[in-house]
Amino acid sequence: MNEWLVESEASGQTGPVVGLSQWGGPALRSTLWFLAAPALLAVTIIVLDVRLPGWALYGIAGVMGLVLVLRVATDAEWLLALFIIYIPLNKIYVVPLAPGINGTNALMLLMLFAWGMHVSREDRPVFRSLPNSGLVGTYGAITLISVVTASITLGFGHLMTTYLGDIKSWLDQFIVFFVFLNLIRDARMARRIVLYLMLGALVTLALGFQEWLDKRLFDSIDKSRVFGPQLQPNDYGAFLSYMAAPFIALFVTNLGRIRAWFVLFPVLLAIAKILLATFSRGAYVGMALCGVVAGYVRGKLFLVGSGVLALGFLIAMPQLIPESLSARMAQTTTDVGATEQLDDSSQTRLILWEAAIDMTMENPVFGKGFKTFPELKGQYTKIQVHESDNHNMYLYVASQMGVPAVVTLLLIFWRMYSQGVQLYRRSEDPFARAIGMGAAAMVACIALANMFGSRMVDISVTAYFWIYLAALSHMTAQLAESNQEEELP
Repeated sequence: MNEWLVESEASGQTGPVVGLSQWGGPALRSTLWFLAAPALLAVTIIVLDVRLPGWALYGIAGVMGLVLVLRVATDAEWLLALFIIYIPLNKIYVVPLAPGINGTNALMLLMLFAWGMHVSREDRPVFRSLPNSGLVGTYGAITLISVVTASITLGFGHLMTTYLGDIKSWLDQFIVFFVFLNLIRDARMARRIVLYLMLGALVTLALGFQEWLDKRLFDSIDKSRVFGPQLQPNDYGAFLSYMAAPFIALFVTNLGRIRAWFVLFPVLLAIAKILLATFSRGAYVGMALCGVVAGYVRGKLFLVGSGVLALGFLIAMPQLIPESLSARMAQTTTDVGATEQLDDSSQTRLILWEAAIDMTMENPVFGKGFKTFPELKGQYTKIQVHESDNHNMYLYVASQMGVPAVVTLLLIFWRMYSQGVQLYRRSEDPFARAIGMGAAAMVACIALANMFGSRMVDISVTAYFWIYLAALSHMTAQLAESNQEEELP
């Protein structure tokens, strides 16, 4: 453990931390060089509008696949980084390889193969005992019981023919978490994984910016909404808002550095700009909460001071509030005669929420079963509603998977928040502290965003949350180990 004892840049004291020179270096550089190849290809296709023939694209993919297969036997970092960059883009770059096999499935199969190779080579248990593994496993097991419940409610044949793909998609989030948890070697690699997540967020931000350039002059909100690579504005807004958390945290923990203002502040402004262009009200509030929680973790005095300063700016210069924000929030209510009512979208959500609550009350332990809400909602709604999503993740889970599943999900949120706060307060490594603050801010944003939509269903939206949690688990384990060593005589 001597190599982990370095001088902290944050406090100038010596402590059991992993310094920048330890977690970066050759491993980071080699991965970035590997990612440069598909990045250059993407830039050529998107920016220069160069259309490569199919045989060339599949040839490049084949070469990269061969390189990865040879590499993963000893080191899976390139593969994990490539998955991180690709997964938010999997809807616009499907990459069909064979019937039932696309780019996402191929990368996940390769990660499972790498997991098995590492277990065999290192002669270790398949599932490593790390923080959060038991809780996430419990959540997965409880929710999968709903498949059995649904087969009773809807019939096994109907469930398999209609929702087999949805069942697989639901399993993806747990596969991603446990693959990353078991393929991340240590806390140093966990830091690099967070860096790749931030890089992937920048890629999705760039694509959203390009779409905004094409739509910014349209004459209505519906026409000008940015859909992003997730192809759905609310999903893209949720993704941007929670992935703003590590950037906010890195900025807040480095306010005294000029580089933070020249590098991170423009990134945050760009995120805010594209987030506004999604016209997603839940995402607006989510990113605001990200900032509030980051400030709270930094310190109550800091939060109050920055809040008063921001409020003062808005009062003195109300023109700083974007017109698009005011216009979108104004759509929440409409004037009907002398009264003010919720807009149609909000009224529909209330009807669906009531239906989900009634479904939950009928079977609070197991719910009605996986994907039963779209099939049964007509029995519970007061009027006919065409939408099949109840626009609330907690009611989505409770009505179909039971209250215990919701409680377990909330425990995961709380665990991530508390571990993030502890990492920020007890670590002496500046980047680790930022990661901890980012975890607390991210989970607060996700918890709020899921009040207004089911944002933990689509892997292109939710994968980064599970990967961040896996990285945090390793850093939490390393922090606990370091504290134990400090207590030894």
